[in-house]
Amino acid sequence: MAKFLIGIIFIMAAGGWFLYNKNLELVELNNAYEVRDVEQRAAILAIQNQMETTQQAIQNLQRKNQEYETQMNEYLDVFRRHNVSKLASAKPGMIEKRFNDATKGVFDDIEEISISISSLND
Repeated sequence: MAKFLIGIIFIMAAGGWFLYNKNLELVELNNAYEVRDVEQRAAILAIQNQMETTQQAIQNLQRKNQEYETQMNEYLDVFRRHNVSKLASAKPGMIEKRFNDATKGVFDDIEEISISISSLND
């Protein structure tokens, strides 16, 4: 009977040692998961902040695009109301200067917009 009790005590001690080691292993795993969880939450917050910034930039670009489309429609309306060919034939010097000045203004605006868009990428 004593050998039987010693055997049970030995089995219980071996089982306790096994469970203790398994518990240490699980504690280490849990700590690793907690660190990973903190890192992932930080990454998610960074992505959300970047998304908000991107959405604001997109909204600003859409607003500017609407303004440009309105200006374009106003300019096209001027061409619809006037016979530019007839006017250019009658007064070529006046029309050429106006067209050149307006074209330069448009190209300057395009260059300015391109620079501002390029700076957004940086």
